[in-house]
Amino acid sequence: MNKMPVAKATSMILILLLMFILLQLNIVYAQDYQLVWSDEFEGSELDLLKWEYMTGDGTAYGLPSGWGNNELQWYRPDNVTVENGHLVITAKKETYSGKNYTSARIRTINKGDWKYGRFEFRIKFPFGKGIWSAIWMMPTDNVYGGWAASGEIDIIEHLGHESNKVYGTLHYGGPWPQNTQSGMSNTLQEGTFADDFHLFALEWEEGIFKWFVDDSLYQTQTSWYSTNGEFPAPFDQRFHLLINVAVGGNWPGNPDATTTFPQMLEIDYVRVYQQSDTSTAISRGNIWPVGYALGQNYPNPFNPSTTIKFTLSKSSRIALKVYNLAGQEIETLVEGFRHTGEHELKWVVEGLPSGIYFYRLQAAEFSETKKLILQK
Repeated sequence: MNKMPVAKATSMILILLLMFILLQLNIVYAQDYQLVWSDEFEGSELDLLKWEYMTGDGTAYGLPSGWGNNELQWYRPDNVTVENGHLVITAKKETYSGKNYTSARIRTINKGDWKYGRFEFRIKFPFGKGIWSAIWMMPTDNVYGGWAASGEIDIIEHLGHESNKVYGTLHYGGPWPQNTQSGMSNTLQEGTFADDFHLFALEWEEGIFKWFVDDSLYQTQTSWYSTNGEFPAPFDQRFHLLINVAVGGNWPGNPDATTTFPQMLEIDYVRVYQQSDTSTAISRGNIWPVGYALGQNYPNPFNPSTTIKFTLSKSSRIALKVYNLAGQEIETLVEGFRHTGEHELKWVVEGLPSGIYFYRLQAAEFSETKKLILQK
């Protein structure tokens, strides 16, 4: 019987081993976060294929007048605008349908419903006593019973008189009044959340929630319950997003003489990421990046703009920054969460002298630096 040469047999074994490793990498990375839904608010009006208005004082939805919290506003569509790439909800002091204030509340029910994922928002909040902004999630199907047996997920709550603080909270347990809650707050070291836009995110996977502000983790929850289901109930069903600005009520209290109107909640974008389906990804023959990489900018030398590419093998919080020869940071090109795949950006330089600069990508345990030349 003819025998296969040892070298050839070894080569075939190595090829089969490499194919196996690549398949395993494909399986791992096919489960990574992928963007599944977003609203960048690029039009001139609210996209009603993604959102619906909630109007009135709550009675139309089976709640006591004041949305169950003795709030003072009437919600109406007129208080929502989309302009300059932002969603704007405006709270106004005006008489409407027997209320002294108006504002708006929108939701994604049956248009955007998710079980697990990363929910990301870039927001600038309003301020003032009695102004309560909320980005939160409610169960679409109420599988485990009435509030809060089926849960509530408060991604971000901001009280206008505590303008440097946000809250993240879970509501669960039994139907009211047998419900309970758990959560924490995050306080800025400098400035307020009304001064500028900040990045907020919630990561929700089976048995765990994580809250982030500006890519910094400030809270993790892994313990809750529902009287009508086993853990991780009630947070094992689909939920939808809600965004609103309330005026007054039991929490946070009513406006006072220091509160000015109008007050505006501004949202730059809403993005939802989920882990992709492994079998679907493999059947389509998707090839996912193996490792991180930072490409050389082009053109190089350049003036006044250049393109930089980088590749992520895993969704990560990254930083891409430019430094001078002295190691001083000149500009931040990217800082935040980015999903798996190839990325490209264009850097347009203003006000820098000609010379040699460096750009560095940091992602997870990866760090790489390359040189670029600005030539005027």
